[in-house]
Amino acid sequence: MKSSIIAACLFILLSTAAPVEVVQRDLAIAAVEGEVAKRQGYSDTQNDVTNNAPCKAVTIIFARGTTELGNVGSVAGPPFFNALGAEIGSNNVAVQGVPYAASVAGYLEGGDPAGASALASLTSQALSQCPNTQIVLSGYSQGAQEVHLGAKQLSTATASKIAAVVLFGDPDDGQPIQDVPTMNVDTFCFSGDLICDGLPIVDPEHLAYSVDAVPAADFVAQHVTV
Repeated sequence: MKSSIIAACLFILLSTAAPVEVVQRDLAIAAVEGEVAKRQGYSDTQNDVTNNAPCKAVTIIFARGTTELGNVGSVAGPPFFNALGAEIGSNNVAVQGVPYAASVAGYLEGGDPAGASALASLTSQALSQCPNTQIVLSGYSQGAQEVHLGAKQLSTATASKIAAVVLFGDPDDGQPIQDVPTMNVDTFCFSGDLICDGLPIVDPEHLAYSVDAVPAADFVAQHVTV
């Protein structure tokens, strides 16, 4: 909550900035969120798949939002991971962030193609290393775009291993995830979040998805077995 208030203040102060200053504004917000997250004990980087960590019952492949730090950011990812770990046991959860630029240009393009390919590749790698793990795809903001695009690159067999999809602040809200039943997909979008309405405006609501960490974890817990 504190991080969202700080970020909201930054947004208000900079909301009248010229278009060329939009990137600087978003970077400032991301930096504040990242520093607050670190003080709260969250890590903005998770590499259980690429580090070939021991297999867990559930593997989350997560794509961060535009300009967020690390490979999972801080606004939605870490609170969600912690909530799921508290619910099903942290020893049952592996997390892998998607390495991609997370640039404003990528968001405006509808999602970074390189990020989508990385998400698909990491999903396949996770299943290759741990055939019995249950995959959860998740993303925040532009990261949700990466989930939509990356899912289209998965084989039907790989997609069948996806237990759940959780999206936060999705610019493509309402669009299905290819080869994943709608009952296995949950999207969290505040009614006042303009990003969810398809507008390229970051408002305070778009920075507040940590409040949905527990409901998101509850949804995933209902779709996995540990």
